[in-house]
Amino acid sequence: MSEKVFQVHVERLARSLGWSIYHTHDSRRSQPGYPDLHLWHPGHGQLFRELKTMKGKQSVEQLAVEKTLRAAGADVDVWRPSDLDGRILDELRGKLGA
Repeated sequence: MSEKVFQVHVERLARSLGWSIYHTHDSRRSQPGYPDLHLWHPGHGQLFRELKTMKGKQSVEQLAVEKTLRAAGADVDVWRPSDLDGRILDELRGKLGA
């Protein structure tokens, strides 16, 4: 599954559960390494998620941003297509307390 198709699936699922999503559509003029998705749900917190194909690897910049976001207390991680079989839904629902 391509990263683009994967992202469509993730965004649909998140929105169906009431999450808002920010995605930089043209990253050429943005902070290098910023995660693909910033998700938030009023009263339920925020998620920063990098989306990768099954073989995709994070860049040096992505790893550095992840480290600083985590140090700041952010919930930051990587999701892959194999995570659609439960992990992503579990994390979105878990944030909702379900």
